[in-house]
Amino acid sequence: MTEQVERWARIESHVDDLFLSSAELAERLAFIAKRLRVRDASRRQFTAIFENAVDSIIIINREGIIRQVNRATVRVFGYSPEEMTGQNVSMLMPRSYARNHDRYISNYLRTGKRKVMGIGREVEGRRKNGDVFPMELALSEFRSQGALYFAGIVRDISERRKLEHEILRTSEHERRRVGQDLHDGLGQMLTGISLIAGNLTKRLAKEGHEMTEDLSEVTELVREADRMSRNIARGLVPVELDGEGLSAAIEGLCSNALKFFSVSCTFAEEGHPQVRDGSAASNLYRIAQECISNAVKHGRATRIDVCLAQREKDVVLTVQDNGIGFPDELSKDRGMGVDIMGYRARVINARLSIDRAQEGGTIITCVLSSPTV
Repeated sequence: MTEQVERWARIESHVDDLFLSSAELAERLAFIAKRLRVRDASRRQFTAIFENAVDSIIIINREGIIRQVNRATVRVFGYSPEEMTGQNVSMLMPRSYARNHDRYISNYLRTGKRKVMGIGREVEGRRKNGDVFPMELALSEFRSQGALYFAGIVRDISERRKLEHEILRTSEHERRRVGQDLHDGLGQMLTGISLIAGNLTKRLAKEGHEMTEDLSEVTELVREADRMSRNIARGLVPVELDGEGLSAAIEGLCSNALKFFSVSCTFAEEGHPQVRDGSAASNLYRIAQECISNAVKHGRATRIDVCLAQREKDVVLTVQDNGIGFPDELSKDRGMGVDIMGYRARVINARLSIDRAQEGGTIITCVLSSPTV
């Protein structure tokens, strides 16, 4: 009721400027009342959608100050609306993001380049209790009464990350099981067959049997199949990756690159990098494997340098090549290698970056923070 009184008071204060007579005001009054009802209905509709949205919605001004939040934001971040309204939105980010947030906005306002605006991306948020969690963020801009605002839609993907991590862990476990079965089952059987065939070949040779040469060829084929099965098993289960085994496994990758691809592939270790989590170690190994493969197949590199380093609490994997370099924009028909590397990095909470080297080629860096905790 008070709001309606104030509204009519504002209309009355400007009536002399809008209408020449009370009769003209009476004619227009019905139209004004209708427009006000439509505006109130739109506002109520917006409020209903805004407050009942499943995802968190945060509205900030051009200075990064929070102007409005919905109920989902309270549930996701743990702050009350009063605690958030009027504060810089960086309060909802971990320090690594918060330090750069205001700079992102100012750069966008100055240059108009849309690095994040209108594009969904995965970032990290920080709850009131200090917990850092993964989330999807979509940003858009709009104007209201001449002022510029930004709307951020946030989706907490913590449960999805847990599920993805479990799927990847299960997949890696199955990979190891298949590799072990190949090595201990099929491999052992082929070894036995080759020994039996070899003995038969020797006996037939002593007897001067005409089938000796054929059986000798069969024996060699079985041995080759045995070697192939063991190579496949070794690829599925390279080594025990826990602890310092990761360095040995990646060094083996480099040796195989030299053997199979005829490229110079060196490995260096800095400090004593250790990854206690077997799943994290396995994913780092697969990322290194994909980097080397891409450098040869797509980058046409002749030299690849791989480094695994311990830097304070971080384990850093770096793969640099002298190939043609990474394209600025990935083609739509590209393979899934880069996407899978990014996926593997995300599920172990690592940071993956792909950059052009100044001297040519590509540098891929994967940083795994606090892997021993």
